[in-house]
Amino acid sequence: MANVLTVVARIRAAKDKGDALAALLSEQAAVVRNAEPGCLVYRVHRSTKEPELFLFYEMYVDDAAFDLHRKAPHLAAYRLRREKEGLTDGAAEVEIFRSFTE
Repeated sequence: MANVLTVVARIRAAKDKGDALAALLSEQAAVVRNAEPGCLVYRVHRSTKEPELFLFYEMYVDDAAFDLHRKAPHLAAYRLRREKEGLTDGAAEVEIFRSFTE
């Protein structure tokens, strides 16, 4: 599976919004898994030391699948809701990696 894109992102919940953000992230993960066949993995993790800190681990079959994810209406709706409800403290930190081994 060389050429797979892996996305690792960190996002922090606003004060007292960790559980609300976790609920929204759970909804979003289910939508992505069901609506995006090019998404191989979409997992969200919550820190055991800092419960307001979340980590995303995503894998896409190729650039086109990741582009579809970034342009998906459900992602826009998630971002709008996240902003409207003031669920996060700052922007997400995102790193994108490309596999080069099988």
